[in-house]
Amino acid sequence: MAGSRALAALVIALFVASAVDAGSATPAKADGAVTCGSVITLKGSRVGSTVACQEVAYGGQGSGQMACTGVTGVSDPNRYFTIRGVEGKECLQGEPIAKGAKVRLQNKVTGRWLHTHRVRSMLSGGQEVSCFGSETESDDSDVWKVTWSGGGKHWSTKDKVTLQHDVTGAYLAAMPGQYPNPLTGQKEIAGLRTKQSETLFEVAEGIYFPQRENKVPAGKKPTKPKVHSEL
Repeated sequence: MAGSRALAALVIALFVASAVDAGSATPAKADGAVTCGSVITLKGSRVGSTVACQEVAYGGQGSGQMACTGVTGVSDPNRYFTIRGVEGKECLQGEPIAKGAKVRLQNKVTGRWLHTHRVRSMLSGGQEVSCFGSETESDDSDVWKVTWSGGGKHWSTKDKVTLQHDVTGAYLAAMPGQYPNPLTGQKEIAGLRTKQSETLFEVAEGIYFPQRENKVPAGKKPTKPKVHSEL
């Protein structure tokens, strides 16, 4: 497992480095747009842990799907998620994400989707959140509605957002409880019925694509991705 994690980290690092070497990566603004196709991390505003997919299945009374946990280090490559559109509705790279829009979040390393269902979570008794599916396997339980209080009409890196599950209505939450072995030190990510301080998230770092323009003038190349300065 350690070898595969190191390889994944190397792949992501090379992706970023190649963008920088090509001159396409520049520091993102603190209030920059979070757009379709961007690769982001989601950090719980209260607890401080970051959502990550693990190659460990929920056991016991769990679903048996791969665990979604909160990690506190910055070296775990499983923290990165690509923002995708929902089935039947195209989400073009660089397209601004409106308040209340529905999105899917695909893990950059495992290819699985951020997912939840009506299974009791192990620690808090909330709703289990897992990483499920693949590039060719996705369903309605992978869909989340993103919103925030105040701010503008489109998702920005300065916004503290909530992610509400489209099927069950549960809110994604970063919980303080820590798992035992084999996830020692990692915290619970669960679904809660109501908005609380644990359901607020911020984009901690990522690779952002500038907002897509409706038309690209003839002879002009499309805009290239920007990389957040913390990455």
